[in-house]
Amino acid sequence: MTQFRWRLFWTLSILLVLMLMAVLVMASGQTGASSALLSSTVHTDLDPLVETRPAAAPTAVVIANTPADLQSTPITLTGTVKLWHSWAGKDSDALAAIVARFHQSYPDIQVETTFVDYGELALAYTESVTGGDGPDLILAPNWWLRELAASNVVLPIENKISAQERRQFYPASVENLALDGKLYGLPTDYELVALYFNRRLLDEVSLPSSVDDLIELAQETPSQGAGIYASFYHLTWGIAAHGGKLFDKDGRVVLEQSEGTAEFLTWLQRADSTPGIFVSFDYGMLMDRFKKEEYALFIDGPWSIGELRQRFGEDLGVTTLPAGHSGPAGPWLSADGVFLNPATSNEQRDIALTFARHLTNAESASTLARIAGRLPAHKDADMNGDALLAGFAEQAGSAVSQPHHPELDEVWGYANDMITQVLRGSKTPEEAVLEASTLINEANGK
Repeated sequence: MTQFRWRLFWTLSILLVLMLMAVLVMASGQTGASSALLSSTVHTDLDPLVETRPAAAPTAVVIANTPADLQSTPITLTGTVKLWHSWAGKDSDALAAIVARFHQSYPDIQVETTFVDYGELALAYTESVTGGDGPDLILAPNWWLRELAASNVVLPIENKISAQERRQFYPASVENLALDGKLYGLPTDYELVALYFNRRLLDEVSLPSSVDDLIELAQETPSQGAGIYASFYHLTWGIAAHGGKLFDKDGRVVLEQSEGTAEFLTWLQRADSTPGIFVSFDYGMLMDRFKKEEYALFIDGPWSIGELRQRFGEDLGVTTLPAGHSGPAGPWLSADGVFLNPATSNEQRDIALTFARHLTNAESASTLARIAGRLPAHKDADMNGDALLAGFAEQAGSAVSQPHHPELDEVWGYANDMITQVLRGSKTPEEAVLEASTLINEANGK
């Protein structure tokens, strides 16, 4: 081969090698870019109940032969939620603020709220739902639950609410919205009785921790006594604190089957005979005497906060009721809640439940306390520095859910007669408890 041909051969060979190397480098760069592109398309479905925060530093994502068409896509909820309620005044203002905040988080979901007078709400809702219409949600008190469930106009949500979600609320408030083992609603707020006190007459370090302490305070200084309204509802805390129980699982009254109720009535009789303690059936008189500072303690509920705060200002406090011989006081707790319409579609239920969760979360509960002065059922609610609401919230920790048994209708009259007989001395506590239990069970056919 001539010298020219050798030089031509080697030149072409070198050029071919250089071209092959260039192709390999370009292919390597395209592979890296493709991997980066695939990484940018990966999405994860986020649990709406879990707060997510960015990691401290970017984390590399490794993709192992994952087809792009199998990647998940976030679902955007859209639609309209209709809510019926009877909240007026400051309650309505709180609801409006809660809805406005919801729109910030879910701009594609509209919430339509309709006010219906409290006395008409249950019937209007029932008739509308049974007619195949009605709102997606209703705000209602727990004592409507049995009738609403019997009419099949509220949806059981037992399988939609996790144990973790339930633990966010005071236990008695969740139990109060359950019936026959099924949860029907999420609690917004609640009521129960606790112990008001006047700081002008009794400082916080001297508050009674037991029923015996309460009597001893009055014996030492009558002005440090108490006003006790002698209604069965206002006194259930003491029955529980002494180990008594009203119903068994079948709705039969069992007050006489333990010594707890008679023991508490014996204590009540003793308290009534103590100077400085007033046990009376006259609620107005008791309230008036407390406001006149004739005694330092008064058992009542949050419905009196406005009136008593106006009278005492910062000198008014709320604390837990005294413990009994068997444990802490257990006043009845009754809750309000949000319930779902069973006639709606599955897709609409998902949207409605999204708003129901928002309506009852910690932020909305804080709004309810701040604007409306209600006792929020969510345990993490911010009371906005309101010591009175905080006092009732502390009492909620040992509260007992007010029973749903239909047999409760026959309890009130006979139970109040039982208390009257003991205070007037016409029957011993044991006799009065046995008679009341017998008469209530007979009236209920038990």
